[in-house]
Amino acid sequence: LLPSSKWVSPLLLLIFLQMPHLIAGRFTIIPPQNPVIAVIGEDVVLPCQLTAADNPDTITVQWILSRPPNKIEVSTYDGQIKEVRRDERYQGRTQFFQTEFRAGNVSLNLKDIKVSDKGKYTCSVSLNTWYDEVVVELDVTARGAKPSIFLEDYAGQGIGLTCKAEGWFPEPQVLWLDSKGENRTEKLTTNKKETLAKIYNIESSIIIEPGSDNEASCKIINHVLKTASESRVLISEPNVFFPTTSPWMAAFLVILFLSIATIAAVGFVISLMYEERPTSPTNVFSSSERLSTELDFRRAQSYAVAITLDPDCKHPELRLSEDKKRVWREAASPQPAAASRALLVVGRKGFVDGRQYWEVEVGCKGDWELGVLSQAARETVKREEAATLPGEGCWSLRRSQGDLFSSPEMIGVFLDREEGRISFYDAGMMFPIVTIPAGLTEKCLYYPFLSPGNSTGEQKPLTILPV
Repeated sequence: LLPSSKWVSPLLLLIFLQMPHLIAGRFTIIPPQNPVIAVIGEDVVLPCQLTAADNPDTITVQWILSRPPNKIEVSTYDGQIKEVRRDERYQGRTQFFQTEFRAGNVSLNLKDIKVSDKGKYTCSVSLNTWYDEVVVELDVTARGAKPSIFLEDYAGQGIGLTCKAEGWFPEPQVLWLDSKGENRTEKLTTNKKETLAKIYNIESSIIIEPGSDNEASCKIINHVLKTASESRVLISEPNVFFPTTSPWMAAFLVILFLSIATIAAVGFVISLMYEERPTSPTNVFSSSERLSTELDFRRAQSYAVAITLDPDCKHPELRLSEDKKRVWREAASPQPAAASRALLVVGRKGFVDGRQYWEVEVGCKGDWELGVLSQAARETVKREEAATLPGEGCWSLRRSQGDLFSSPEMIGVFLDREEGRISFYDAGMMFPIVTIPAGLTEKCLYYPFLSPGNSTGEQKPLTILPV
């Protein structure tokens, strides 16, 4: 039974007037329960979900970042199957899930997160006369590098340790722990430097005194991610490593005073031995000097880097192992071109700043050379323009038919751009051979190089060692 005509028009009018209320009851936005956490440099989804299961394509969605007193328009969708109007700071960094609009997903994908993205975002949705909005809070963080612990120097009777880590955000907490995981009681100094990108580089120092727990751990805590990163060092022989007086010194002094004549005779014999024997690291330094020398070596060694050799920058007579860590020379080539090239291989990676250390096993080879080349010297070698090592931009240590006073089997190379010098060590004895004040002030790449020597028939390789 159809209603009489006099009721039709009022009924249609009533339905029309109720449409906004029907829509308002049908569409609501589900508010997020917790702040969204994003990692700097990665992508994140800012959630905004409608409750309705079937939504029209004509809805308008707008995302705004509140930065009092301003509001930044992050991105807007105008209901025409396209994204429009975006602040220049977000160009190329935002994306809607348009294929999921009908299912109510009006979330925003924000790419390449920056520190400046932290804040409160408003997701507003409108359809005809209906409107709703929710606030999504974005918290930004960064997973910094794992801390590294360096031996700095002696401090009184103690040893100075420094913990360094880069790329943390927000400002992290730094702890020094003992072997039981408890806070160390020594006084520590911590500097947290904020970079131009607004992230933090951490440097924390502590002095470990003799007699204290000889295990130290540097722990850096990110309270946003509720995670931590930790590095640990163990001073395995504290009685030797700390610069304290040896326990046998008192007894030795008693014997010294009771046996003046004997000690004098021994001293005379030793002086004759010094005249007849070449100087060696073992007998030239006192105990404290030896400890200082060892500490200097360990400090350099703490800057160890991985080195691989470049097969595209080597002499044709040289052969590399599969892992590009060993080099040896085959028989001399009869080709004239081979004789016109420097007999060496260069490292694949160059270094432009900071400090780097690597070790090379030379074994019992009687002829070898190794060191550092500047970028210009490397290009000269690669262009086959040098029959020998370039005189400029090359710093090296060479052994030829026993020219060195000792026969080290492992050579450590320390490239120190900060101090502008290159040091060579006998890595087996932890003893410095020579330090070259190279004045490395030019901002260019510097490369490691190896040469197994000019003698033929030697199959023993030079090997880059893991440190």
